[in-house]
Amino acid sequence: MKADLRKAVNAIARDREHGAGCLTTQSLEALKDACRGSDARTAAKLHRQIGEVVEALIQVRPGMACIANYAMKFKDELTALETKVTTIERLKKNGADIAARLIKYEDKSAASVARQAAKLIGRRTVILTCSYSSSVCSALETARRKGIDFKVLAVESRHGKIAYGQIAAQRLEKAGILCRIVPDGQVRWHVARADAVLIGADSVSLQGWFLNGSPTLEVAEIAARRSIPVYSLCEKAKLDVRGFITGMRRPEPGFDMVPLELISAFITESGPLKPDDIYNLSFEDIFGSRLAGTG
Repeated sequence: MKADLRKAVNAIARDREHGAGCLTTQSLEALKDACRGSDARTAAKLHRQIGEVVEALIQVRPGMACIANYAMKFKDELTALETKVTTIERLKKNGADIAARLIKYEDKSAASVARQAAKLIGRRTVILTCSYSSSVCSALETARRKGIDFKVLAVESRHGKIAYGQIAAQRLEKAGILCRIVPDGQVRWHVARADAVLIGADSVSLQGWFLNGSPTLEVAEIAARRSIPVYSLCEKAKLDVRGFITGMRRPEPGFDMVPLELISAFITESGPLKPDDIYNLSFEDIFGSRLAGTG
């Protein structure tokens, strides 16, 4: 792998401030650059080069199924073109175009999730969120632009030197949304004040759990005992339908494995899904049979 690509992959591996959506975009940018900068003279060599980058991206953030799903979708689409494109340069260009379209598809999916979730936010409601989720922040920003007045409680979600709730609060304050930071040790008292909990998700496993930043598990358990709805804002590409994280026994430090039954619904780009709906989805349900972004 070329040095610039290795640098990009390593940056994704080290990044602990951005969510799965942002890192997925960075991964697709790396694949686009891999096509544009390839020195391959045959389709077979390009296939090997791209395969190396795809495998590296899947391995560096094993808890983010979104990265793996998009990387595999890219690889599948490029492979399908190998016998249809007459020149290697055209194949490289088409590969870069596929990555660009998938980036747009991811952006559209994330925006749709935010619009769907904004419908859950009513006037004078108190929303509690945990960890940092760009989807949750986008949903809150969308609701505020509609003139809806609400309050936000952001759980500190501290891991090491980073407080993810503070990152969320800083973004929301730029949009004119004030929120109170809830110390991790005081979660039980503040969850009771919420009308609903909105959280993100890094991956959703078909084994019956999903990953999100700590202390999501504690928040979800308390909310369930008090019959407070918990919604996970989750693009369908975060569903681990190919089993990338099936063998995971414990999450990365700073993350929780949360049972699906603690979630009221997953808010996806095509609408809400109940936890039981997750088990019946396939890779085709995420992207469809056609190339994402076309038609």
